[in-house]
Amino acid sequence: MYSYLFFGLTMVGIFSIIDNLRGGPKYSNIKINIILLILLITTSSLLDFLNEFGYQISLFKSIIGFSAYITFINLVFFIANQKIPKPVLVFEVIIYIFFITTYVLGYRSALVINGELISKIGLIEKVKFLIKAIFFLSSMIYNLIIIYKNTNNNNFYLLRIKKWTLFLFLFLFITLIIQILGVLFFYKLVSFKLFDGRFILFVIRLLLLLFVVFRPKYLDDSQPNFKINELLVKRNNISFEDFEFLFYKNHYYLNIDANLDDFALKLNCGKNELLEFLKLKLDQSFTELLNQNRVEYLKKLLRSKKYESFTIEALSEMSGFGTRRSMYNYFNKYVGMTPSEFINSIN
Repeated sequence: MYSYLFFGLTMVGIFSIIDNLRGGPKYSNIKINIILLILLITTSSLLDFLNEFGYQISLFKSIIGFSAYITFINLVFFIANQKIPKPVLVFEVIIYIFFITTYVLGYRSALVINGELISKIGLIEKVKFLIKAIFFLSSMIYNLIIIYKNTNNNNFYLLRIKKWTLFLFLFLFITLIIQILGVLFFYKLVSFKLFDGRFILFVIRLLLLLFVVFRPKYLDDSQPNFKINELLVKRNNISFEDFEFLFYKNHYYLNIDANLDDFALKLNCGKNELLEFLKLKLDQSFTELLNQNRVEYLKKLLRSKKYESFTIEALSEMSGFGTRRSMYNYFNKYVGMTPSEFINSIN
């Protein structure tokens, strides 16, 4: 059974790698880590598939598995901070050398098969286990706090990342349970038989693949970018902080006369530069961004029962819509119902 599971993961990984390599030679740091993570997961699954047929390649499996572990942590740092802090990089280099050295000397990670612990657990294995557990959990919690702390409910770019990282909570929870069970098992505090370790590996890899495959696509174009074999890259000069301040905090989208040329002038940039910025950062057109935010603002007005004091037409103008017809069209597009139906649904 496990040979089929690992073979299936291998094939999914191969197709994912091919899909992510499309789009030319320009890659962001996030996409590089995504491709590397998928490659390592795919290779690990292939090695486990071969292991089911008797090939003894545990050294390569350990090295590639730990490399995937480091890559995943780096990916989350790039998502939350657009960079990896230097202390984290230094620590990763140290533990990477330490772990690879122990693997070469024969100290493999413990594996549970059919409820039985395969290999003896010594002090080095326990130390390695605790280092991995503490580093993983602390890194995940730190980055998730950064993501949620910086999320503005009016910012669709950050809201999408926030929703996507909800999957991280699921992955973190499952990993935490596995780590706790592993600690209890190591110290013989539980006597029941655990799940087959191969099944746990399959679940973790599947969750990782789902996490990277169903990511917001505009993350692939996040800064900093670089072109392969090139050192200099043309960068967009628009600051996301300036854009967020003008568009969201100053509620530019509530201006009935809002348009691309006027907004570009206020940002002190060219029209084409602004269009490129919106495509890279938000994966939306300016019109979509305006009207989606206007609809969200109108929903807030309706939830606060402003319709009891104002007509729908008046609330539509407050939300930045120039005509009643355009308001109805976009409200139905993004909400799937009319304002009157929305009012009935919240009452």
